[in-house]
Amino acid sequence: MKDYVIALSGEAGQGLNTIGDMLALSLFRNGYCIFTDKSYHSRIRGGEYVYRIRISESPLHSMRQEFDLIVSLSKNTTLSQLEYFHDGTTLVFDSDSDRVTQEDVDFRLNVKDFPFKSIAKEAGEPRAQNVVALGAILSLFKVKKEIPSRLIEEVFSGKEEVIKPNLEALKKGYDLPLSIEVPDFDVQEHDYFLMNGTEGTGLGAIAAGCRFLAAYPMTPGTGVMTFLAANAEKHGIVVEQAEDEIAAVNMVIGGAFAGARSLVTTSGGGFALMQEGVSLAAMTETPLVIVDAQRPAPATGLPTRTAQEDLLFVVNAGHGEFPKYVVAPRTPKDAFELTEKAFFIADKYQIPAIILLTESLVDSSATVEAPIHKDELLERFIVEGDEGYRRFEITDDGISPRAVPGGKALVRVDSDEHDEYGFITEDLNIRKKMVEKRMRKIDTLLGELAAPAKFNLDAPLILISWGDSWGAIDEFTVGRKDIGYVHYTEVFPIDPEIKEELEGKRLVSVEGNFTGQFASLLRSKTGLPIEHIGRYDGRPISANWIEKTLKEEGII
Repeated sequence: MKDYVIALSGEAGQGLNTIGDMLALSLFRNGYCIFTDKSYHSRIRGGEYVYRIRISESPLHSMRQEFDLIVSLSKNTTLSQLEYFHDGTTLVFDSDSDRVTQEDVDFRLNVKDFPFKSIAKEAGEPRAQNVVALGAILSLFKVKKEIPSRLIEEVFSGKEEVIKPNLEALKKGYDLPLSIEVPDFDVQEHDYFLMNGTEGTGLGAIAAGCRFLAAYPMTPGTGVMTFLAANAEKHGIVVEQAEDEIAAVNMVIGGAFAGARSLVTTSGGGFALMQEGVSLAAMTETPLVIVDAQRPAPATGLPTRTAQEDLLFVVNAGHGEFPKYVVAPRTPKDAFELTEKAFFIADKYQIPAIILLTESLVDSSATVEAPIHKDELLERFIVEGDEGYRRFEITDDGISPRAVPGGKALVRVDSDEHDEYGFITEDLNIRKKMVEKRMRKIDTLLGELAAPAKFNLDAPLILISWGDSWGAIDEFTVGRKDIGYVHYTEVFPIDPEIKEELEGKRLVSVEGNFTGQFASLLRSKTGLPIEHIGRYDGRPISANWIEKTLKEEGII
């Protein structure tokens, strides 16, 4: 596949996120397909900040680790990235700042240096050295100058004193003679969208009719909260920043009990505080939708890095036994569609539905097809009831009629065990029937699940994966006859019938954790023997990493 990886290397506070977004969007609007990711420290200023953009002619959903071009605005950050250089990597740096020299590295450097800061000063804004670099890169890829010019005007709208020197800095960047050889991409107009996991999840919640969000900020889950807050007035959403995660989850349970589709967002540490609330929703059979954007743990861990470490925690969340629905999107498009489905499943089955994101998914932008909205997922399954209404009526499928307060029916709920009418009971025969009623929902729920993505199941080696690692898995396996994969996005409950297709194969799970959590889960449901390779250094799984690790483990 023809591709090219650009890295912007600097420190937090140098405007790299703004310029990286402008670079990515300019390339996209010019017809390129792109995938981006960010590597940064958990601080406001200083520390490592690397914004990577992978350019191609068709959509990609993972990052290639090696850089082809790195634009350095910080010597220290650039030197920390040397493992991702290769023989053809070109380093462009600001000659007005500390420079990386041949003495700093033990391999041959292809170096281009330009006085970005001096050029920016000539343009009238010394801080616009990153805009100079932006123009220089875009000129390499023959991006029409009016595209980034419009972006600068949008970003700095109403600040003419800022717009004018930045446009001049952009022009001077376009005029720089970089003389770097890049692939000749066949760029054409397309109908794709550029979207990250935060936007996909937030838009999916809006499309699902979410009307209430309560949350306490916690990276990387805060993005969905702030996205919905920014769009709250337009879409009639009430947003409440709660005093803590315990309050947030109970507010959302209250909102759902009153009849509003409601959402709470968090990360693993915040989800840990919500356990009693999860059980309360299960006992009262109140729909509960939670976003858990994973990051490396335990405790505070690495707030700005990625992981797939919360799966078993989420699957077993809350004290007691009860059904739940857990999804882990592959792409931003998936995030939209599975968020819509999570609201539908939570409403229909009156259970907790948990959306497992990762830092890499929420922070990475990808070229995707338009997400598909399904009107049928807006069905609420709410009844009016009458004087004889039984909130917890025992039914064949375990799903009781759900009314909301304020209608004809008197709605009784309680966190204690209860009878069909919602009255507290200690009748142990009723207790047994209620447990069985709640658990019967799983049998019907299994029929709602889409089959996992499958590729080349005739191969002797099958990789097992879940969530946003799919892009790397797919890139690594496509074109190979000796390796296939099975990839899950609806990760719980699991249909054990997959066992018939996988028996007799060598199975290896590829996950962003140490213990192989999905392998353990799938093994517990199927009895299949599954080996495991895991990445747990905080960086996303890539096709390069999969190949290297499988070779190191003697698997291929």
